[in-house]
Amino acid sequence: MRETFNRQLTEMRQELVSIYANIDLALHDAVDALSEGDKEKAKAVKATTREMDARCAALEQKAFLLIATQQPVASDLRLIQFVIYANFNLARMSNHVRNIAKTAKRCAGRAVPGQLLDLLASEGHLVYRVLSNCVMAIVEDDLRLASSLPVLDEPVDELYKQFFRSLATLGPDDDMDAASRVIMASRMLERISDNAVEVGERLVFLLTGKRRSLDDLRGLDDDDLQEMYATRGAGFAQERDLDEQLAQQIPEVMLESAVDDDGAADDVARSAGDEADEQ
Repeated sequence: MRETFNRQLTEMRQELVSIYANIDLALHDAVDALSEGDKEKAKAVKATTREMDARCAALEQKAFLLIATQQPVASDLRLIQFVIYANFNLARMSNHVRNIAKTAKRCAGRAVPGQLLDLLASEGHLVYRVLSNCVMAIVEDDLRLASSLPVLDEPVDELYKQFFRSLATLGPDDDMDAASRVIMASRMLERISDNAVEVGERLVFLLTGKRRSLDDLRGLDDDDLQEMYATRGAGFAQERDLDEQLAQQIPEVMLESAVDDDGAADDVARSAGDEADEQ
């Protein structure tokens, strides 16, 4: 019976990572569809997000069923709680990706101001970095990497503000309706990044059993972080290689270069900030 329960926990964890990877890939396609004016690609993204919605709903149902039938405690319960809360964020991400795809369909064939599309592409790259670092933190059970997420999110917020400054420079000959739609898409990107940070916050409780903000963790050294880890059950550890394979579908994920020193996350964050400053 216990072996079956551990298998169910492992499958649930892997399904969460799989959904995450597929939503990330759909986001890449949605941003590309908007930048390229590709209506068919946008249509395909919408269909993909509908599939992700169904998978999120099924995963949530499975998680609550395990709580009701297995009465889990300690680390097993934390894992199920994490899946439920992270799954909620993934469902929101899927909805935001779908809205970007809708914008792509509505803007296809229209003269969208080029500077806004350039900003959108730049913001997309910053968001992809947040998402990839978040999924790596999940796969690697990495508190240090999770703590980098708010810093990586900051340039996303700054670049989002740049859209409104660019909007003010447009003239009467520009398609203002298309421009406003692109700005709404940029808002969806910003919210996706925020959702990834929230997943990171939930990951802290999963790994430590305590509620600590990601910002609080940034001031701790590796020894302090290591002491925070709580005991983890078999559902955490089984078949981690499959989690890595699922995560590696994401273009930005490079598990070989996962953060393993105090300064690495800061270097990544500074690089992201530099990209935003150049816009």
